[in-house]
Amino acid sequence: MKEIFIFTSSTKTKVSKMVAVLTKSKTTHTALCLNGKFDKMYTFGRKTLRPFPAGFVYENIRTNILKVQEKCYCQVFKMKITDGEYEGILKEIERYEQEKEKYRYALLGAWMCLFRIRKEFKYKRFCSQFVANLIGDGGGIKLPYVPSLMRPKDFLKIKDVERVYIGTIKELAEKIDNGQLEL
Repeated sequence: MKEIFIFTSSTKTKVSKMVAVLTKSKTTHTALCLNGKFDKMYTFGRKTLRPFPAGFVYENIRTNILKVQEKCYCQVFKMKITDGEYEGILKEIERYEQEKEKYRYALLGAWMCLFRIRKEFKYKRFCSQFVANLIGDGGGIKLPYVPSLMRPKDFLKIKDVERVYIGTIKELAEKIDNGQLEL
């Protein structure tokens, strides 16, 4: 058995605040982490501190946009998965890494997801759709919705998902780095 972690957060940007109001959710962003250190998370988001360009990126709770937004709210969910499911997720990540230059952020897809309108693009993803693709398509894990309709809060609906942290990004990093939170 392996463990993976789903990181969800909300920043203080205007877009994030608007999405939170429309979805009635505290979190608006999703990333997948394969270890409990949160030093390499996989997602679709900003490539720089500016909103665009955006696409397939690695995030770290201690650097870049998450460091700037370290006082923002976040949640961490843990999933125990089989070795086969884990290997499938790794293969799916490798596929995205090999084609990362083709992928862009699906702004229209994210807006359509807000209203539960299914729309998929060949080389465009938004953050929660991407994480759902990794878990569902790669790992073969049953999801509550198709990937293009998954919102950050929907990951809690997956069987055997456990919420293991609620707080700020900064507190999460400090607790992990000080050995106060073992995930």
